[in-house]
Amino acid sequence: MRAFMTLIVLVCIGTIVYGNYHWNSKLGTAVDGKVVDVFENSTATATEVVNNNKEEGIEGSFANLPAALAETLIEKSGNEEVVNLSIIGSEVNALHDDSWSAIFIEEMERTYDGLFNITVTAVQGEVTTKDVVQGNLHLENLNTKPDVVILEPFLLDSNGLILIDHSLVNISTIIKDLKAENPDVFLFLQPAQPIQNAIYYPDDVEALKSWTEENGYTYLNHWTSWPDYQSDELQDYINPDSIIPNEKGHEVWAEYMVNYFTGNE
Repeated sequence: MRAFMTLIVLVCIGTIVYGNYHWNSKLGTAVDGKVVDVFENSTATATEVVNNNKEEGIEGSFANLPAALAETLIEKSGNEEVVNLSIIGSEVNALHDDSWSAIFIEEMERTYDGLFNITVTAVQGEVTTKDVVQGNLHLENLNTKPDVVILEPFLLDSNGLILIDHSLVNISTIIKDLKAENPDVFLFLQPAQPIQNAIYYPDDVEALKSWTEENGYTYLNHWTSWPDYQSDELQDYINPDSIIPNEKGHEVWAEYMVNYFTGNE
């Protein structure tokens, strides 16, 4: 009888020990009193980075960003460092009351409260990628070393004047110059606004998208927020007798950019 009771006690103790081990293994591995999630591979998504590094007031805001950039922003935020973000492109990006860039800057300040120092270099006039490279126009007003660059690489004004293959070479030069300012700069590329019933321009934009992704940069496809470029509805977003976005066009462009950079869907 005594041997039987001893066996029961040993079984109970074993069950408790196994259950405790199984529970702890589900939670993670304890290091210095903290629980560290165990991942099967070392590449975390931006969402995982955010979830494991929650910063008061900005948690979730980096969820759409590349994981490496999210980690950098979390680190700089924790160290109370400013992130220099430069918007570079044609004159459509210029700051005015209703421009997408002005709306973007206002909303980024509202979300991040001083984390970003945002500057805009909007090259005036109709300039091609060749003009920009030859005149170093992309480096104008670049008074601070950029940590992040949003580049709209002058494809619209180049369309019909510069072959897309040549423009892509020029864009490579622009990026090389930006990396000379900061080798660790995070680069985003985006097109200018869509043009109604354009023939060759959409092909150039698609080539830019493919080139951007093939070279490991991030493409900001704000065209998905606009009406189809072949539809009459697009006229409601463009100023009459021009190809420049009106207030409604800038708003839809800004909405995409704000949603991407602040973690919204």
